[in-house]
Amino acid sequence: MSDRIKWGVLGTGRIIGKAGMALNKATNGMWYGVAGRTEENGRSAAERFGVPRHYESYEALLRDPEIDAVYIALLNHLHKAWAVKACEAGKHVLLEKPFALNGSEAKAIADAAQKHNVLVREAFVWKYYPGFEQIRDWIGEGAIGQWARFYGRFSFVAYESSSRWRKDWGGGALYDIGCYPVAWARYFTQEEPIASDAALDLHPLHGVDRRFAGTLYFAEGRTAQLDAALDLPHGASFELWGTKGKLQVELDVTAEELRIRCRLDNRWEEWGTDRLTPFRLQAESFADAVLLRKQGRSEDSDGAEEALRQSRVIDALLEAARTERRVRI
Repeated sequence: MSDRIKWGVLGTGRIIGKAGMALNKATNGMWYGVAGRTEENGRSAAERFGVPRHYESYEALLRDPEIDAVYIALLNHLHKAWAVKACEAGKHVLLEKPFALNGSEAKAIADAAQKHNVLVREAFVWKYYPGFEQIRDWIGEGAIGQWARFYGRFSFVAYESSSRWRKDWGGGALYDIGCYPVAWARYFTQEEPIASDAALDLHPLHGVDRRFAGTLYFAEGRTAQLDAALDLPHGASFELWGTKGKLQVELDVTAEELRIRCRLDNRWEEWGTDRLTPFRLQAESFADAVLLRKQGRSEDSDGAEEALRQSRVIDALLEAARTERRVRI
């Protein structure tokens, strides 16, 4: 059996400049095919990135028996439909965030994956940032004692023409970048929230949330406060306050480099990487899981169920904002 998988990519947007190229950098995979909204889009992407095959449609790529797995880099509102179709075609699916626009869509994808015996996973590339696993280990080992408060934020100024402002395309701050502090709160505390409050500030023209603020409630009074914005200068950071100390993390991102600075009480640690490497590590991790599945040796432990839990939390935040009431999760 081959020790490399063949990837197909659905979508030709900017993200494939990193995520797509990373498929070829991976030791256990190759970028074999690409399809865009039109045949010309697929051809252009194949020529630009040196991909062997392009297709006249997404369906044509999914029909190719050579393709083992697909990376879906489509607009948010297309995720559910094409993830389900990929599962039905027997393809393993790495699906760009947000996994789906609600828990119902996420469950449809999870059910399709189970029915057709394929893996699905949300493409959260931050899980492969340098230092993040170490930071979670420190927290788990009690470096700050019992955590009590989490504070997370992510913001930048989106271009007026950005798809993030399209309501019918699943735009808005919570879906696009608010999903990060939501996921960080769950990942670094290693706990699931039990209730939520939230507020959305809608853009007067586009009708999507340009700013999001929310609170997640955990057991024994622990809380996570989150905010995201598409109209405030860039910033991404989080803090965890505990009974024995405090941990602060700042992310500094440029087009070429990512730097992560962590302060644990009075000690500083710093990690850096180019922008492509985390995407390569993500692709390798997923391909490893696919190859193990082919050998009948492993089940993916970070796939559909994790995406379902994340989707349910976002559902609860949206419901809390809509009703102006606290919502149980």
